Amino acid sequence: MSLAKRIEELTIELTNIKSIVGSKSELDSVNAIYKKFEEMDYYKENPELLKYVDFENDSLGRKSVVATMKGKKGNSNKTLVLIGHTDTVGISDYGNLQEYATKPFELAEKLEGVSLPEDAKKNLESGEWLFGRGIFDMKCGVATLMCIMEDISKDLENFEGNLVFAAVGDEEGNSG
Repeated sequence: MSLAKRIEELTIELTNIKSIVGSKSELDSVNAIYKKFEEMDYYKENPELLKYVDFENDSLGRKSVVATMKGKKGNSNKTLVLIGHTDTVGISDYGNLQEYATKPFELAEKLEGVSLPEDAKKNLESGEWLFGRGIFDMKCGVATLMCIMEDISKDLENFEGNLVFAAVGDEEGNSG
């Protein structure tokens, strides 16, 4: 499967998980991300490089995920940090479509019957766009980083340096 298709599928999977800032649902997204990394061969062989990091003094028990990957080419200590956030703003602005806010395909169907700005209508009709809370801020970005890390993990012999991926919560609120 192409990288683009894998990113799209993971974006949809992450978007399907409601993760509204300031709610326990933020943890659902973080757990799904952790599980995806845990399934990668690299983290099966190096489980100590995949960690949860608890938010300090957080009444909701929220966490971040940190996944470190070490290249095997050369002895470089250069490290690239990749950061994405897992929370979204609320869904009240979806009005009577709130139940579809995190379901891209169902939302697209429902939006066909709604009056939209002309550019949004064209995007919807084109079938080339995904709609849903958090897709562009920033579940697609998180999915992209995760898929790139997965690809790199399959050829670490030719990768020089390190990657540190952090999926953090509470960006839409206090950036705990």
